[in-house]
Amino acid sequence: MLRPALHVIPESLRSFLTITEIDDAEFLVGELFQRKFKQPVPDFPRHIVALYRDGDGAQHLLSYSHMRPFGDIYLSGGSCSNGETVKRMQPHEREAMYAAGGSWFLVLKYAFERYADCCDAFFGYTGDARAQEVAIAAGWTPTEHDHLYVNWHKPLPESFRRALLAKAHAIGEF
Repeated sequence: MLRPALHVIPESLRSFLTITEIDDAEFLVGELFQRKFKQPVPDFPRHIVALYRDGDGAQHLLSYSHMRPFGDIYLSGGSCSNGETVKRMQPHEREAMYAAGGSWFLVLKYAFERYADCCDAFFGYTGDARAQEVAIAAGWTPTEHDHLYVNWHKPLPESFRRALLAKAHAIGEF
């Protein structure tokens, strides 16, 4: 059963930032995803977004991450942030968000909590140095495979871990 995961957002951010899952990513994320990855946003679930509410009450897309269920694991990919929204933020809002780890950090924490009962592990793939820093801070661990990261969020026998790692590695970039 999925459960709300709002407590991953510090109280200091709740007046201007929220994180939620959406069904139709193209509607909110399509343009940003095309700009960042030069391809359409995935058309299958799970789409996590961070939204910023400005002083006038308008909402703006801040961050996106795709969490793809793949049997007993989730694959995290397509993560990106919207620099235009970051520029809209008041300086104290930006500072508070960065002090809390940043928008992608918070999106990852949200996903780890929201889907904890749905999978045995989360895997992510990135070669970007800044993304790797944030991933590690959020709970990812580098694997023996270049650019492949894992979040072992529950105890598993070592043989299961090896099998899940082999499964994620066999997929290649995602």
